[in-house]
Amino acid sequence: MTWIRVVNEDEAQGEVKRIYDARMGGRGYVSTIVKAFSLRPPLLAAWQQFSHTVTFGGSSLGRLREEFIAVVCSAKLRCSY
Repeated sequence: MTWIRVVNEDEAQGEVKRIYDARMGGRGYVSTIVKAFSLRPPLLAAWQQFSHTVTFGGSSLGRLREEFIAVVCSAKLRCSY
């Protein structure tokens, strides 16, 4: 539960809905970090593009190594993302 106003999945429209649908995948929910940008659709779209560019495939390590690093870091930091 966030303490700032966000657009929830059932309220999403237009660009926000398109991004939410893409981010949900098989999870069935949108993470709070994505929702934090939801009141500013252009910012949400820019963050989505930035995130896609720098995450998984943005380096010469390869997807497998990048995902391994992400999992290890998340576990070490006790992060659910």
